[in-house]
Amino acid sequence: MKKVSLTLAAVLLSVSSLSYADIQVTDSENGAWIKVTENGKPAANSVISVENQPQSLSSFNTDETGRVFIPLAMNHSSSVKFKAVTTDGNEYTRTAFHSVNKK
Repeated sequence: MKKVSLTLAAVLLSVSSLSYADIQVTDSENGAWIKVTENGKPAANSVISVENQPQSLSSFNTDETGRVFIPLAMNHSSSVKFKAVTTDGNEYTRTAFHSVNKK
């Protein structure tokens, strides 16, 4: 029982020392707004790219508030995988659904 407790304590300590990042995606008609925060603060100058859409080959940098708009020229609704790399070199991903409204 002591070994289990010691192992669990070690895991909890290592997890608590990791930085916590969040990527928020807000879908819009022509693309998506991305906001990156790290430890609750905006992650300015993070490099954002789209991983699974070949028509979106560019990368974009977040502003001082951690936000950037990513244009998405898609013909159909699909899940989009966003990748953020912070100035510290930490990498985070988020998959979000992008809806294409055809009127």
